[in-house]
Amino acid sequence: MLKYRILTGSLLIAGLLGFVWLDASLDGTGHRLDSGGLLALLCAVLIIPLLARETCHLVRSAGGAPSLVVTIVGSILLALSMWRSGDGAMAVPATIMAAVLMLGFAAGMRNRDPKGSILAASSTLLATGYSGGLLGFWLLLRSEHGAWVVLGAILTVKMADIGAFTVGCSIGRRRLIPWLSPKKSWEGLLGGILAAMVLGGVLAHFSSHLAEGDRYDIVTGAVFGGAAAILGLFGDLIGSAMKRDAGVKDSGAILPGLGGVIDTLDSLLVVGPLAWWMLA
Repeated sequence: MLKYRILTGSLLIAGLLGFVWLDASLDGTGHRLDSGGLLALLCAVLIIPLLARETCHLVRSAGGAPSLVVTIVGSILLALSMWRSGDGAMAVPATIMAAVLMLGFAAGMRNRDPKGSILAASSTLLATGYSGGLLGFWLLLRSEHGAWVVLGAILTVKMADIGAFTVGCSIGRRRLIPWLSPKKSWEGLLGGILAAMVLGGVLAHFSSHLAEGDRYDIVTGAVFGGAAAILGLFGDLIGSAMKRDAGVKDSGAILPGLGGVIDTLDSLLVVGPLAWWMLA
């Protein structure tokens, strides 16, 4: 399992670096994929549909009744509308969420029976907000800053995961929340916070080589790292709660050694709003 985890993780990192380099090379070219369009395209055609599918599967397994079609389409439109809003205007995203709510009700009554319509609407809204709304903050951040800023924020969040895992496995003794995630420890949490703060500060220091609007001071980088580690843990716990409620170990099996898309992105999704508010 560890062998596959390392191999899959290494391939994902290599692919991410190559993608960010390509995305960054389009900035200032006047190409239609300028300002994060390439990232938005990747999310729309691959990441969001997979994420929405896994989310709907978990919600259904937990007793919900989300509409897969409404969730996928709504999540894509929601994330793209946040990316195109640029300045953070939320009128269009809010309208999309309202449409998702109404279509969720309609899907719940497709058999001409209103029983279960509230459950269908609420679970569709939940799945759409989780799959499209949280991811949309990363697209919003990319619309205002370069691809290297987004990469730095992602690496900082994942460094918290690596630090927590390493320290927790090495010296972790006091369990953090044993009834939800037995392997997590207070020592691991502190290790993740320190690791993310160090990397956040280092990346902020080297951001002086980026464009003027993409530069951050070391304190901002370190504070973001610490906050991202804590919020990322909350995102991981949300993912654990969803899987336990659904009665499954992993959200999927698309990534050998890592599980599903939710297993890989759960911490990043929740940190998205923080990344935009602190770095945009």
